[in-house]
Amino acid sequence: MSASSAESRGFFAYYREYARSGVHGASAAALTAFGLIASYTGNRAFILLAIAVYVLPPIFLYLTGEGERVPSVVDDESTDGAADGNEPEHDRPSESPEAATEDESADQRGSADADSATTQTGADANADVSDPTTADSSGTDPAETDPADAAEADSTDSGLGPDETSSDSGSLADDIGAADATGDEDGWTTVETPTDEPLTGVVATHDGVFVVGENGVVLARGADGWEIVLEHGPSADDQSLRDVDATDDGRAIWFAGDGGALGRYDVEESHLTDHSAPEDQTSTWTAIAIVDSTGEEHVHLANGSGEVLRGTYDDGDVDWGEIHKPGSGSSITDLAFDTDVGYACDSSQGVYATTDGGASYETIGIEDANTDFAALAATDAELVVAGGDGTVFRYDGSVWTTLRAGETALRAIDLTDETGLAAGDAGDVFEHADGGWEAVETPTDADLRGILVGAARRGRPDVAVGADGTIVERDRN
Repeated sequence: MSASSAESRGFFAYYREYARSGVHGASAAALTAFGLIASYTGNRAFILLAIAVYVLPPIFLYLTGEGERVPSVVDDESTDGAADGNEPEHDRPSESPEAATEDESADQRGSADADSATTQTGADANADVSDPTTADSSGTDPAETDPADAAEADSTDSGLGPDETSSDSGSLADDIGAADATGDEDGWTTVETPTDEPLTGVVATHDGVFVVGENGVVLARGADGWEIVLEHGPSADDQSLRDVDATDDGRAIWFAGDGGALGRYDVEESHLTDHSAPEDQTSTWTAIAIVDSTGEEHVHLANGSGEVLRGTYDDGDVDWGEIHKPGSGSSITDLAFDTDVGYACDSSQGVYATTDGGASYETIGIEDANTDFAALAATDAELVVAGGDGTVFRYDGSVWTTLRAGETALRAIDLTDETGLAAGDAGDVFEHADGGWEAVETPTDADLRGILVGAARRGRPDVAVGADGTIVERDRN
């Protein structure tokens, strides 16, 4: 490891590894020895020597890159992540690395997670949501069924999840070019992108993964890496895009954003249709959810005024219905729908459910949340809401449970029956495992705004996107 690569990783990330090394143990012992000599002799030179032998080695190793070759002397199972990156992901502790001290055991930290979970009753326990169904939040797949498996199982594409086609099941570096991939922490890799615009949402389709961002940029992931599909948005006016979703068969995507921006992109035909300012609404669309297959899609839009607009697409046009306001008017930050069942969350601790396709909503929580909500996702077993204080709220149809993921704000979340991912500020990513959310290391400190759980059997990676055009991926093969 070169000095420049060590510096790009960050000193504190490096120091966590150094603190588990034999060099650190030896310098700590020398510090103690010279400190004792100084206390008995009163010679200040030993004090300076003690400080030098403790402080200088990590600085020297960090600047020269030699620290990469210093072996760890701590058992991998008792640390926050294996030094070689080969730790099974479900064996990592549920606490974030910053929340646990170096000498805690894995069992102690697991117990701390269990103790941190508290149970709350929903604001409306009688709401007809005892069977939360597959939903698609900002940049997420329909969660009950793996999109790739669903598309393969039923060629009629009726209500099925999207899939990314792949010519082979090779590694991530093979797919995008080894020269374009940098960094590797817990399997996550930073990949080269053709933009430095902040990216806000990600979704899987029948033909790959798509990402949207500010100033109207839309990217697609192909066999040779990421490329720009749209550079200036659906109206070519550089309006920023805030969210993206795909039809159930993954053959079309919709994206929405500032100034009423709304577009439909046919993935197979590479054709864009501008549907901006529906019903003359030019406010910022903060969330979008799409239900049903291409050509028959139902569109749900939410804005910063707490309003939801729904429409039905037919032969190139959209028949828009009435505007509804589920809550008090606070900005709705995310939507998730599957057929007639859907959910919305807002910035004022409100979560709302509908069982009639958005014709009406009722409040289902969350009392005493004490944080804003940025995103949600669902399967038929649970609904999860990401909080601005690093908390994930889980709903089983009658009871809310609070789980602490980390200390930084969460901005995106995705969920399947098998796993889930949440992302937020400072490059933080958390994985749903063993009933909790565990921190995983990524090679970026960029604020992340979108996350997608990949499909291992189809070669589709986990993807997280965020500031400065950042995209990090993790190969699930």
